[in-house]
Formats: sequence, structure tokens, C-alpha cells
Amino acid sequence: MRFEKYFVPETRQECFALLEQYGDKAKVLAGGTDVIQLLKSGALKPEAVIDIRKVEGISETKITDQGLALGAMVRLRELSLNEALATDYPVIMEAAGHVSSMQIRSMATIGGNVCNASPSADAVQGLILMNATAVIESAGGNREIPIAQFFTGPGKTVLKKGELLVGFTIPKPSARTGAFYEKFSIRGDTDITIVGAGASVTLAEDGTVSGAVVSLASVAPTPLRMDAVEKMLVGKKLTPELIDQAAQAASKSVAPITDQRASAGYRVEMVYVWTKSALTKALERAIA
Repeated sequence: MRFEKYFVPETRQECFALLEQYGDKAKVLAGGTDVIQLLKSGALKPEAVIDIRKVEGISETKITDQGLALGAMVRLRELSLNEALATDYPVIMEAAGHVSSMQIRSMATIGGNVCNASPSADAVQGLILMNATAVIESAGGNREIPIAQFFTGPGKTVLKKGELLVGFTIPKPSARTGAFYEKFSIRGDTDITIVGAGASVTLAEDGTVSGAVVSLASVAPTPLRMDAVEKMLVGKKLTPELIDQAAQAASKSVAPITDQRASAGYRVEMVYVWTKSALTKALERAIA
């Protein structure tokens, strides 16, 4: 591994100062499941590695009446097994549990999964479906951004020089809300997602959809929220016919690539299949 300096800051201010000093020549290390491989291969050659595992206040999970706060350093295995989330945030648990193997999840963090900015990232999908907000801090102040807007391309995010993703806030879901995410891959969770699809629906008293989120993984340069499909659902009853129409619209709205895992045409067809399944299962949870 090639880097000149290694830092383990314990305070946020110390971390911000290092990020400001080294800028693009620094790489933040959280769980290390992606960064270490890039360092070993030589694909990544930073001047400084900043290990944030000891930074205070970013490894906690807090549930309040208003919602959920997740620190960026919360491990994915811890997140996937946290039964306190099962009532209101099961899709966040499940999405985290879809990431690779148990060994990887024991090291990988929710913030690292987000900052890696892979289009196929699974834990990200749980955050999108629950309308999470990314909390970003720097020496110059704080800002928040909807998680779906955090990504600008493969491996790229909105983070600026001196900024650190410190966590996420997720609003408490309304009554009669159901969410579901599932991935398709050849070897199950240990493999990279070929297509992932998730849906969240909230039902009004009359049974119509008052809120919806539809999100896809591994079919675009970034995780993809399907705004147009969501608008098709709001104000209507989520019948099998409407679900089928929404799934068709989703499949027609994507332009995935062909790679070693699947062809573009196959991915388009799987978007239809898995979006239909995700909406059906989200509805089942909303009315349970």
C-alpha cells in the first residue's frame, strides 16, 4: 500500500483540519472494505490516509419520537441485526443485510457504503426508501442533503474539500407505511447486485397512496430514484394493474450498461420484474 502519512483523529475538528490541509490528496478510511483493496492494488495512492474510527459521535444509533439518527461509522452487521429498528425501519436493516458476506458487514460502515458511491450499493437503497438526509460537516459549518442527491457519478459524491459525512437522519414513517428492497445477483448477497429494486408506499385512510418512493440499483451511474413512477402512484389505489403499469414505466425509463454480469436488455427486463415485486411487497407491509 502506498501512502505517506496515516492519521487517526479523535475529534471532529482535528479531522476537519486534516481534510482541509490535504484536500484531494487525502483518503478517508472508515471500515476499509473498499479503500484497503484500492490501496493494495495501487489504484489509490493518497498522500494521507485519515482513519475516522475514533472520531467522537459518529458511531451511534439513536431512535427518537421524530425519527432515526445513524452515525456514519455504524457497522452494517450491527445495523442489520438491530431489532430496535424492526418496527419502523425494517428496510434499513434488510438493505444493510444484503451487502456482501457477514465478514464484510462486520467491518463495513453505512457511511462508507454511501461514500463509496457504487451504483450497486445495497445499504444506500434502504436510506433512499426511507427519505434519509445526509448530514455533512466541516470546519466552516454544516449542511444537509437528501440522500438521493448525494451521488454525482460512479465513485463520486457532493462532498467538498474539508467536508466529512458524519451521519444520516431518517424521519419517523407515517402510519400505514410499508417498504421493501430486494437484489438480484448470481451468488446471493455475497455477489455484486445485478439489479436492485425497492419501493416504499404510504396509504391514506381511503386506501389511496399518499406517498411513494421507488428506487433502483445497478442500472445507472448512480442509485436511481424514479420520481416519474412515484407520481403515477400518488392519489390512486395500488391495484395489481397499477403496479404492473408502474413496473413497466420503470423498465422503460432506464438505460443500463452491459457488463460481465448482465446485458443491458436483461437488466431492463429485471427492472420490470423486481419493481413489480417490490411494490407488491411494500403494499403488503403497508396494510399489515
